[in-house]
Amino acid sequence: MEGKELLRRLSEASGISGQEGVVREILVEELRPLADEVKIDQMGNVIALKRGDASKGDEKSPGRLLLTAHTDEIGLVVSGFWEGFLRVHPVGGFDRRALLGQEVVVHGRKVLPGVIGARPPHLGGQDVPQWKDILVDVGMSSDDDLRDLVRIGDPITLRGRFGELMNDKIFGKAFDDRSCVVAIVEALRILQDYRHRWDVIFLGAVQEEIGHKGAFTGGYSVFPDLGIALDVGFATQPGVGKGQGHEAGKGPMLALGPAFHRPLVEELKTVADRWNIPHQQEVITGPSGTDAWALQVIRSGIPTALISLPLRSMHTAVETIAWSDVESAARWLAQFAAGLSDDSREKMAIRLPEEVQNA
Repeated sequence: MEGKELLRRLSEASGISGQEGVVREILVEELRPLADEVKIDQMGNVIALKRGDASKGDEKSPGRLLLTAHTDEIGLVVSGFWEGFLRVHPVGGFDRRALLGQEVVVHGRKVLPGVIGARPPHLGGQDVPQWKDILVDVGMSSDDDLRDLVRIGDPITLRGRFGELMNDKIFGKAFDDRSCVVAIVEALRILQDYRHRWDVIFLGAVQEEIGHKGAFTGGYSVFPDLGIALDVGFATQPGVGKGQGHEAGKGPMLALGPAFHRPLVEELKTVADRWNIPHQQEVITGPSGTDAWALQVIRSGIPTALISLPLRSMHTAVETIAWSDVESAARWLAQFAAGLSDDSREKMAIRLPEEVQNA
């Protein structure tokens, strides 16, 4: 239950892109017993280093493995005032249809509960609102009173509680991507009982939802030998068929495609098969829209793989996953990290054809 409780705390914490401070505090507290070094960089990324057996002694580590997931969530910011209501702009990709009737939290000079109102159905049909028509009601009657409590630019987060459904399913807000953060923390917890040669680095990246900024800067500074990004993908549900998503509870998804480092992907597949870790495969032929893409193009490029957790109702306050998929991802990462040897870098290097090498 340790991991599930951590996910509850992270899910219920507020942290839109650029405002991830509360999430950072929880993570640093959780990581200190699991890592040799924990720091926060200038962007606000959380970076934790768990040294391998080699670098704990007099040897140089044979390699460094980066595991990354993002810590931010989608949200809103105050953009103006209208007769005691707040106008808003989105931070990240919102479906405006999912906002009507939602509870929110306004993080102003004081924390205020709020709701996003909806036109009563008795007065006519409800079209998909434009952003200019979405207003947050905090119970005030005038702009002057409201301006004493709230400023333009103040963040607003969805209010979503953590809960459990039948058949191992759990729901809450910000499971994109804090469920993956928990998977990596749980992998580090498993590694406490394992020996591993390589250094393992955790990057809790900020500002993914607005352009992968934390992965760019954090990945650039760490520049590991191998990188695995964890994010969420689409789970099958009404409106999302099997051709568009994968089934929650059948294991994490391993991305296949030209952007992903084939030797690394093949080794991950081998590890999953060897240890009977349930997993699925998804094909991504272009940019993944995740922090994996950022790692792939930093400096001279980091050999990168992407593992995703199937998620229902993405970018809402009731995102839903199967807890077993989090556990499977954690075991997968831990077994992979523990299996890296002194010659793994060489084995997973891209090899040129002999005629090209000799040209």
